[in-house]
Amino acid sequence: MKYTKLFPIVLLVLVSCATPTTTPASTQTFTQEPASPTSIFEISGTAPIPVNIDPAMGNIEGNISWLASIKSTRVPISNVNIEINGHSDTAPRYTTKTDLNGNYIFINIEPIEYGFGIFLNLPINKRLCEAPEYLYSKDLGWLHYATALRGDIWYDILFSNQDVMVSPGKTVVIDFVLKCP
Repeated sequence: MKYTKLFPIVLLVLVSCATPTTTPASTQTFTQEPASPTSIFEISGTAPIPVNIDPAMGNIEGNISWLASIKSTRVPISNVNIEINGHSDTAPRYTTKTDLNGNYIFINIEPIEYGFGIFLNLPINKRLCEAPEYLYSKDLGWLHYATALRGDIWYDILFSNQDVMVSPGKTVVIDFVLKCP
């Protein structure tokens, strides 16, 4: 039995291959926040990392918030999914989410026309009223596409009926306020 001498070596090799390596998993999340003309990426829990703004590219930024009444202050809406789409197979599609302050930003995007989509997925306890009025800083012929309640989440979808033009070196600002009647 010549193979019995090789068995411990083969077993050692197999065990060493099967032993998991302990690489620490990254728990950092990336958010974008419009803090100044040169916007930044912020890594949760650490200092901001500057982003080089490309003058040949454009930016879109804004804020999404609630307004419960005329006399109330705005309440930011975090974790809203936002998508911009160039409408062709070769045009880019970008997605982002609002941060804890309701801010979002698309940095260094190609200067073309984009359709805009907002996907509000809000738990019932974060919705200030059942049928809010949508106010916006830029009129792109907004269409309230759908509202649905599934479990304890309200899903609202808004799309722009017109495109927004992003020009090189410029920032387009689009803010939204959900106003309760």
